[in-house]
Amino acid sequence: IVNLKLEAEAVYVKETDITMDNAIDNLLYADAKNLALLKEAVMDFLAENTEEASEKISFSDVPGHVMKDLMVAFSRKEKSKQDNQDGNNNFTIMRVSELRKKLDEKGLNVDCSRETMIEALKSSGIPGYLCM
Repeated sequence: IVNLKLEAEAVYVKETDITMDNAIDNLLYADAKNLALLKEAVMDFLAENTEEASEKISFSDVPGHVMKDLMVAFSRKEKSKQDNQDGNNNFTIMRVSELRKKLDEKGLNVDCSRETMIEALKSSGIPGYLCM
């Protein structure tokens, strides 16, 4: 079932146009349903359209922990890919797909929040550590 959920999420992200009108709805839905890929897609959209988003979107209903994710999206936009090319495992700015790939390589669960994925990778030396 996990693979089906991840596939459905990937198709939804691929087929859905994120707009100023639906960004917050998609963001809150992704956060509520633990859809890391969709959440990242919305965050990337907001990072690419910062000025327009700040004028047209109210962020008053966005939980504080989601704002941290938004800051990561801004950092990722500004940060060059040099860290990853140099072999630096800066999990904090990695894309969800990269985190999931690393988790899968270690035999860990890939269906969890971004924060849990990062913690799992940092703690992957602990036997039996899995995303919850």
